[in-house]
Amino acid sequence: MLKMFLIIYILAGPTLAGIMMTVALAARMDNATMLWLTAAGAVIAIPIAWVVAKMIVDRTGWGQRNA
Repeated sequence: MLKMFLIIYILAGPTLAGIMMTVALAARMDNATMLWLTAAGAVIAIPIAWVVAKMIVDRTGWGQRNA
């Protein structure tokens, strides 16, 4: 589960941070606000990646050992 979470987070973290950075740039926000929004995007990606990884593992059985 942890490996799948990290794989998903590697994709979701920068994507959401980039989206938040684009929003900040489009809204012409100052540098401090831009930094906070970018960090918030990376933090918001954590529970999203966890839920997506859990769904993938539950549906596919990825990473489970067969005895």
